[in-house]
Amino acid sequence: MALRSRTVLVTYVLLSLVVALYQAVLFVRGHLSGTLFHVTWAMVTLALVIAWVELDCRERKGIYRPFEFGFLLLLFWPFYLPYYLFRTRRAYATLWLIGFVGLYYLGYLLQWVIHVVR
Repeated sequence: MALRSRTVLVTYVLLSLVVALYQAVLFVRGHLSGTLFHVTWAMVTLALVIAWVELDCRERKGIYRPFEFGFLLLLFWPFYLPYYLFRTRRAYATLWLIGFVGLYYLGYLLQWVIHVVR
């Protein structure tokens, strides 16, 4: 069974929710997650987003992918991700980009909400 882009996207959403809840629970108890946790989460996010773009490209026709596409994607993902989203999603590209960034920062947002409500 081949891995699909939807599976990677659902994994990213679920992991984002788990990480956000973990950060919220730590915040309520008076602790903050450490630097190693944040670096690990950034690397996992990067790997999942790159895997999603790679798999989504394979599922779409008309997207040119050179032989070294995965390596180029790893190097130039901050520039290619918005371009790819605007090329494939057109009007919804901004929402997709806000969604990716929002999922990454969901833990911080949840901590801020807890701080304001308390």
